[in-house]
Amino acid sequence: MWNADVEVCVDGELAQLSDIHFGINASLLQMWDAIPERGTRLNGDGIADLLRFRKTIPPIVMVSHLHALFPHNPTFIDRELQRVVEAGKIRRINVNMNAGDMVIESKYYFRILRDRKTAVAAEDESAAEIFEKFEKLLRQKPAVTAITSDFLAEFQISEEAGIRHLLNTGFLVLAGAPGVYQISVPNVGSFLKIVFRTRKWVVNLLQKTKFGEMVEKVIRERWEAGVKNRWREFRGVKFSWVMMECKGGGWCEPFETPTGRGWRLTGKRE
Repeated sequence: MWNADVEVCVDGELAQLSDIHFGINASLLQMWDAIPERGTRLNGDGIADLLRFRKTIPPIVMVSHLHALFPHNPTFIDRELQRVVEAGKIRRINVNMNAGDMVIESKYYFRILRDRKTAVAAEDESAAEIFEKFEKLLRQKPAVTAITSDFLAEFQISEEAGIRHLLNTGFLVLAGAPGVYQISVPNVGSFLKIVFRTRKWVVNLLQKTKFGEMVEKVIRERWEAGVKNRWREFRGVKFSWVMMECKGGGWCEPFETPTGRGWRLTGKRE
């Protein structure tokens, strides 16, 4: 599904990168560690559950990861994202103020939408029509991240049935104001839990040190030693992916030491 030729270094710097699509692919390729035959403390059912969980996660990327991948040209991300979003190639997702912006390639978003439509078409034709109308709306408005019930009604998506169905299937989430909804993607909540929990793990680890900093080698050793967290709670997410979030989100910054790269807290708070 994604470009396997993109090379990514552990600090989130790209060895090869030409545009925003490659940046998205780079983050996706960095997300999961391969499951080893030993050392996870997971039995067969646990491994099967882990694999099922990974398959439910949509191919979505934090914008903070893209900033980590372009550390020397931060304005490029904003300019390029605006261009590809308005062109309908990328869809921007922001389910709440605290989560941060996410992006997904439009072709994958609409594939998920059509898969849901196909799954319900045989049993509920009206539900399938809701997905068709919703896709039409999104294609006409590629840059919107939030919509009102009045705007949905213009596409014959009623508040009583259509909006409720889109909420139940995860394509809409409630916003702060009445009658306003954020455009979402199914299982984004599971994705964000991984982002928040792994980032918090790194921040908490550094907070326990005197100066809020630690050599990367030691952080990695602690990460790999925490077998229960790493495979059960964090689902085998890659260490480099976690550090991309910490760096791109402004939670930690790298620095050089005589014994290798270190990471220090920036002071940013949750």
